[in-house]
Amino acid sequence: MKFVKTGKYREDTLERLVEIEPLEELHNRLKRMNYYLGFVKEHKPDVFPEYVNNLVVKYQDLLEDKRTKANLPDLDELVSENPHLKEQMGFTRLVVNYIIQILGLPAETKLEKVKVVNRNYFRSWSHHNYYNLQVLIETMGKADAIALYKRFVTYHTLEERDPNRKTSDNIETIYEKAIKPKEVPSDWEIVHTMIGDGKYAFRNDTCVFLNAIGDSLSDSELKYYVCCYGDYEKFKNYHDSIILTMEHTIAQGDPYCSRVLHDTRVDWDLRHPPKSFWDSMNPETE
Repeated sequence: MKFVKTGKYREDTLERLVEIEPLEELHNRLKRMNYYLGFVKEHKPDVFPEYVNNLVVKYQDLLEDKRTKANLPDLDELVSENPHLKEQMGFTRLVVNYIIQILGLPAETKLEKVKVVNRNYFRSWSHHNYYNLQVLIETMGKADAIALYKRFVTYHTLEERDPNRKTSDNIETIYEKAIKPKEVPSDWEIVHTMIGDGKYAFRNDTCVFLNAIGDSLSDSELKYYVCCYGDYEKFKNYHDSIILTMEHTIAQGDPYCSRVLHDTRVDWDLRHPPKSFWDSMNPETE
């Protein structure tokens, strides 16, 4: 069996500067946040007001004092197409200021192209989602909150999926594209192999998202739902017949993430290989 390793996690990965368009980045995060608020309001209308109040308290606590009342010049533009956020402007102002704080940008900054530390960029995706889930658990109980959050992640992925997307004819083409050498290797170190007809296995040895989070967020289960759970539905972007199985995850303390893509057009055996298989993967290099 052939194992191919791609990617190279470099020592400066998290400290490198990356150029971003803050307005575009915030727009993407707030679009998802708007969908999330609408989803919670629709499915749990009785607890929604209390939940928003609890979110306000949480973000006030997370913000540096100088940022709690900061007014972003571009805020009206950011919420113009997000009706659920417009209804909760007190909360929206806080969460926007928190994301700007995570990015390391000045309070009340004009959102123009800027370079930020890579670690902060990745955290600007994870941290507010983590706290949204944490507060949801505190508001309605862990089991119900996690069940609702998982439904949100799935529904949102379906909402964002392009029905006219180009899909893959077979899983081998996905594998071949993944192992094709890149001019600049990815920061994600992954070992790949085909373990049967319609069955592509890959082991993530690094996760830039989780490395960026580090110890700044403590609950491994919440990190899993925020960083990993959405992949179950996202991999169907390749084709509706693609199913992901995932067992070990870096988010939950394992040394790697073990993943298999099953093409149910040819592979109806969805059993995940045992830990001994993943431990013994001896890769070639890219």
